Amino acid sequence: MFFNISGTLKGLANKFRLAVVVTNQVVDFIGPRDGVNGVRLGNLESLDTSGRRVSPALGLAWAHCINSRVFLTRHEQSIGVNIRNAPSTTTCSQTHRTFHLVFAPHLAYALAEFVITKEGIVRVSR
Repeated sequence: MFFNISGTLKGLANKFRLAVVVTNQVVDFIGPRDGVNGVRLGNLESLDTSGRRVSPALGLAWAHCINSRVFLTRHEQSIGVNIRNAPSTTTCSQTHRTFHLVFAPHLAYALAEFVITKEGIVRVSR
């Protein structure tokens, strides 16, 4: 069924010259850090988000149906904020997100960290 669905989506993408984005939930991963039965998850040995090690839920069969794999993670980071007329710096939490390009046949692994603010998406410099 995975191969039929992915074949149909790839055919539509080629016919109409569009990109198809399919999401896959993740599940907690329990096992060795070197992948599932020794098979790596793209360029990463394991995927981590919100302090948990995770693995794509649809497994190895679906992994062979896709052309590129991205992974979005998030983590809380404490930052100091100076508030006008306040005697000291206030600490607050900010959610940082990271876009990982895990696998693409024509691109190397890359990542970009960002935050979402009222003004929009802002890249975080390291």
